[in-house]
Amino acid sequence: MMEGYINSHYKKETKVIDAVYPRSFDDSTLVPGKDVLSIVYDIYTLVKETENHLVPKVNLLFLHGSGMSRCIWEYYVAHIVDHRPNWRINKIVLMDQVTHGDSAVLNAKKLGVNFDWVDGARDACKLAQNEFFGEGSTYNVVIGHSMGGFQALSCGVLMPNLFHLIITIEPVALMYVGKGTKGEYTVISRKLHRALLSKMKDRFQSELEYEAYMRTSSFFAKVHPDILQRIIDFERVALSNGEVRTKMDQRQNILCYMTLFPAAKWLLGSLKFIRSPVVNILGGVSKWTPKENQEVLERFILDYTQDTVPKGDHLLNIENPEETLSKIVCHISRFMASQSTNDLGRDLTVNERRNLFNAEFNRFQAQRVDDRPMELAKF
Repeated sequence: MMEGYINSHYKKETKVIDAVYPRSFDDSTLVPGKDVLSIVYDIYTLVKETENHLVPKVNLLFLHGSGMSRCIWEYYVAHIVDHRPNWRINKIVLMDQVTHGDSAVLNAKKLGVNFDWVDGARDACKLAQNEFFGEGSTYNVVIGHSMGGFQALSCGVLMPNLFHLIITIEPVALMYVGKGTKGEYTVISRKLHRALLSKMKDRFQSELEYEAYMRTSSFFAKVHPDILQRIIDFERVALSNGEVRTKMDQRQNILCYMTLFPAAKWLLGSLKFIRSPVVNILGGVSKWTPKENQEVLERFILDYTQDTVPKGDHLLNIENPEETLSKIVCHISRFMASQSTNDLGRDLTVNERRNLFNAEFNRFQAQRVDDRPMELAKF
């Protein structure tokens, strides 16, 4: 049903590109210096585009959380057109992180034990650079949930002008670690480790066992039925002997929960460098991240807005997708309404470019040259 709805509105293309190389840590791949990982992603473009060229075009990049894949966002692709926003969809891009989904299948024999979350953001930036430029004036928006929220924020640090708006959903940044580790790396308790593994089973004796587990015992038991069915269909790998496995390997899944730090220390120290406006959508009953996580984002991000789905939990993007999508469209629409449309028209002439540079140079120079004596910079 959802796929038919998507096909009636969009053209879809699936692509593969090389992930960023080299990775941040040698143990990210089995053979550092040789193994280059792959990223699988989908691009959606409208079958029938809006003819009004005064309406701005927007590119959307969606980043999933730990243990998920790009398929969780297909509900959003299907239904975003129902909201009739004050902007045009140019491209919607859904990507699988290198250890997840179809990317994980391609990378299975290359993946190491360290998945640096910032590397995932670097991959997202590379993908956006490849897909979002060279097509005239567009606005770029990155939307990420949980780990993907961390990566969306990291994109704003790594490339401050790449995304005009950053939307996070229950982003993970400041979390608990084993006492005494000081955030050099993540250490989790054995109790939490066991609890997480119980939700990450990846091998099943039969299709019936697989379906029952995904619907009742996995992280996805409360997920919206349309999204849950898509997850079940997407993750299923049927083996010749009747057994079923998931594309997501259990060990790579648990590694996501053991590799937040030291990347989180870098992000937390870099939040003040994010120049794009950030909208943070939270679940009203979520307890996954500590309250200090949201407080530090609010304290250090310069342009920060917080919004709440009252009955939403940590997985509100897939358990309460319509409410979450409504908020996403609303915030993008508000942002677009605040933007000047001057950059959507013609290009500047040579003389206009020269005059613009001269004016900008005089302003810049006046700000940075004066009569004060020089002294050693303070840190």
